[in-house]
Amino acid sequence: MGHDAYEQRRQQWLARIDGFYSQVQLWLARYAARGLVKYDFHALVLTEELLGTYSTRSLGISLGRQHVLLRPVGVMLDTAGGRVDLEGHRGKVRFVLPDLAAGWKIATKEGEYPAFEDFNENNFLEALLEVSSD
Repeated sequence: MGHDAYEQRRQQWLARIDGFYSQVQLWLARYAARGLVKYDFHALVLTEELLGTYSTRSLGISLGRQHVLLRPVGVMLDTAGGRVDLEGHRGKVRFVLPDLAAGWKIATKEGEYPAFEDFNENNFLEALLEVSSD
């Protein structure tokens, strides 16, 4: 891969992150409209060996007193075409792109034989509750 190809991959990755956040906000819009959910973006700098250092953002989601964070991990990963982690006080859920042209998936099992579920509203809300609920 040449420099232009890496730059193109980085731009695709950043667009996929923005699309991911837009989808999440769409699914949570009815809760946000009632003041049950609030969002805040945070600047994030990532460094990947082949892509160099670049800026993106994480998305904080507040659910009452609970706060979770959607944080991009990277795109040049051995196991996926990109990954965003949902982190809360009860754990972490990984969202992966098998490649940049594929749809997002939720990793349900890691290791030599990973397992994935579709990224949809129900699965996302379950993941959100999994990492944030007491």
